[in-house]
Amino acid sequence: MAVAPVPPVVSAGEYLRTAFRPDREYVEGFLMERGMPTIAHSLLQAILIAYFRLYAKSFRFVALPEARMQIVDRSRYRVPDIILCPAPLPPGKVVTSVPWAVIEIMSPDDRMPDELDRFRDYKQIGVQNVILLDPEGSTAFRFEEGSLLRTQFTLLELPTGSLPFDTEAIFQQLREELGQ
Repeated sequence: MAVAPVPPVVSAGEYLRTAFRPDREYVEGFLMERGMPTIAHSLLQAILIAYFRLYAKSFRFVALPEARMQIVDRSRYRVPDIILCPAPLPPGKVVTSVPWAVIEIMSPDDRMPDELDRFRDYKQIGVQNVILLDPEGSTAFRFEEGSLLRTQFTLLELPTGSLPFDTEAIFQQLREELGQ
């Protein structure tokens, strides 16, 4: 006996018209909650946005925190912690161009299966640099070929050149600002 398909809980149009606090992701009709950030998470995000702002003009990108990003039109939208998008930005409220880098910052309540689903989505649309930063453990990972690989970054390779990106120095700045 055939089973009738279950309609989406929320339409894509409704999702795109609605502001959620905190924002949520949209995956095939379902709203997906994101991990609640800690002080270290928020501070690291602020450090990174300020850092990338120094290079944005010369490398021709825009660093965006928590912007909705289209993975599959009308079906899948993600909200990464930080994206580096080629300039100029696409028109509208949602990033529809492929970012050069996506950086996610771990929160204690993040679930690794959910993170890996996000990373696969980013790679599926062609994001070159998919990065996970753990502010509690001061560790950096890159997502390649379906796996997270612990990495100490010194550069990010972008279409416009090699961007200095020293994760050890960034984590040191985080520790100093946290008073550790």
